[in-house]
Amino acid sequence: MSVARRRRISLVALTVALAAPTVAFARRPITVRTATFEVAPRQNREICTFIPLPAKKPMDLSEIVILNQGGNSRFTSHHLIVYAYQASLEPLTAQKGQVVDDKACLNFGSGDPSLLQLVATSQATRSRQPMPRGTALRVETQPMGGGKQAVGLVINSHWINSSDTVQRARAKVKLVPANPRKVKTQLKAIFEVVANAFLSVPPGQTGETGFHWGPGYPSFGSFLGGVDNPEGPACVTMLIGHMHRRGTLFTADFVDANKAKTRLYTNESYSDPPTLSFADHPLLVRKGEHIDYACVHDNATDPKLGCEEEPGVPPGRPVIDTIPRSFYGEAAKQCHTEGPNPAECPPTDDAYPGRTFTGNCVKANLVFGFTSEDDMCILPGYYFDANPDAPPGSECEL
Repeated sequence: MSVARRRRISLVALTVALAAPTVAFARRPITVRTATFEVAPRQNREICTFIPLPAKKPMDLSEIVILNQGGNSRFTSHHLIVYAYQASLEPLTAQKGQVVDDKACLNFGSGDPSLLQLVATSQATRSRQPMPRGTALRVETQPMGGGKQAVGLVINSHWINSSDTVQRARAKVKLVPANPRKVKTQLKAIFEVVANAFLSVPPGQTGETGFHWGPGYPSFGSFLGGVDNPEGPACVTMLIGHMHRRGTLFTADFVDANKAKTRLYTNESYSDPPTLSFADHPLLVRKGEHIDYACVHDNATDPKLGCEEEPGVPPGRPVIDTIPRSFYGEAAKQCHTEGPNPAECPPTDDAYPGRTFTGNCVKANLVFGFTSEDDMCILPGYYFDANPDAPPGSECEL
């Protein structure tokens, strides 16, 4: 065989070798952005943006990178949440790319928050969330109309402006597709929110609230974020704590079948909480075991102020006192100058239907609410289903 012929054959073989794996997982990272939006002086603003990604089959993600842009010492991101809408996307097409004001996207689309599947969440300026080796986070496609399918992302961005001037912000999210040949199991989201129902700290006091997450526990919070608790043993790969600015301590403990506790996570920084990763050695949580999480909230050092609704009674009612009329409680309407304050506390406000105010700004109860002046206690994270048939100690091996 001639040298030239051998070279041609080698070149063809090399070309085939290089091209073959590219066909199998050639999808490149996808970057999506919100439009730039303004936040008024000394205000919070929370927006939602619908971004459809055309796709013929579910999208498996190996990494998510979140970047909040525009911040400074007096203008900060409170959180960014990436959801995937789990219903027909056709009614949402008119809102594509628009900035829509909405608290936690509760009224987005059909107004059913259980249709918003949690994909990722972050309070940090920049967050990189790689999925552990062998896992991926699957996002399903939904009908777009005209026989087309798409992944319907909904980006929820919340910013706090403590300055005296208008500020501008935007957010960017990079989605890195997984190599399908390396995916052995699917991750599922943890978004445990039940502690919020009991959050209630009177003026001048410090209080604690908490709840637990684990296999077999009822998913009382599944209406928000579309997240259910596991039915069988679970392998936890990541945990993080979520509070607002009066949250001074977040803890998470592993509780075994004998009720013995092991501290897993402690955080005192609400604005930049650290991530606890179990990527190399997932935490096995069996039935009869669970993770306790708790938050300490300080309503004494810098008391929450709110518009008085009943003379002599601090405003603000916790979720547990408003169910079933409201699953979100009745946080006090925010005001900034204590005492008679008819400008901030007029008799009625269309944003607070059915509630009336005396005109006074007073110290209020600190309860669950969506602004930075109210508070939250949430345990986000990821897990995958354990292999119950594996030998003891190998249930989380992939």
